[in-house]
Amino acid sequence: MRHAFTVDVEDWYQGIPISRQMSVQSEPRLERSCHRLLDIIAEYGVRGTFFILGPVAQHYPNLIRRIAREGHELGCHGWSHDLVYEMTPEQFREETQRATAVISNIAAQPVTAYRAAYFSITARSLWALDILAELGFQCDSSIFPVHNWRYGIPDFDLAPRIVKTASGSICEIPISVREVGKMRLPVTGGAYFRLYPYFVSRANMRAVSKQQRAVVFYLHPWELDPDHPRIAFYWKARLTHYANLKATEPRLRRLLTDFSFCPLREIAVQTKKDG
Repeated sequence: MRHAFTVDVEDWYQGIPISRQMSVQSEPRLERSCHRLLDIIAEYGVRGTFFILGPVAQHYPNLIRRIAREGHELGCHGWSHDLVYEMTPEQFREETQRATAVISNIAAQPVTAYRAAYFSITARSLWALDILAELGFQCDSSIFPVHNWRYGIPDFDLAPRIVKTASGSICEIPISVREVGKMRLPVTGGAYFRLYPYFVSRANMRAVSKQQRAVVFYLHPWELDPDHPRIAFYWKARLTHYANLKATEPRLRRLLTDFSFCPLREIAVQTKKDG
């Protein structure tokens, strides 16, 4: 079975709760870490889906062109990296259109996959799926079927499915979860990939595979940059942001050896065929 390899393309300071002023003053380090990630997955012949922030595309057009040139799927990660459930529908639509236009113009290809910042399409913001369908997106991977202090729809279906909205249908490919008794545990990816021992991540992926579900693995380029600056911010977010960063690359290499991966669009195509 092939699993989805996905990347949220943002710099180390763009996904943490700090002020706009602090973000502007922070050291940009995205290019080195993202090129490093691209080099590693190229070694293993892996193609994935890269969800890109609009300002990242604007500031690093050559990086975006490299991602496209090497056969990866380009998705939209919004513009501001704000929580969707704190936006108005109008703001969400404008940000999504703006980011998508910049990415597609640079890459010279359509952008039809979306992921919200912080997986923030929740029960409070399911209206976002209507807008994504309206804007022509074919798939979304923003819903995490767990309970978390910042995101999650705990009772959402675990398998990819077609969601019918007032504006048309869209394929929702949720972040992967393993059921253990009555609990739902994130399978792996991001901080979970660094916090779990590798054998736990591997066991989780194998357990999901046995249920004939592809795993959605996710990563941020800054997780391959353990030397990025340490600053103070909200303690819950800080605990996971800096945890065990030096483990990312060796674990990633083991993961790419143990499992096969593909872009998210392949999971979406299969879901539509099955549905």
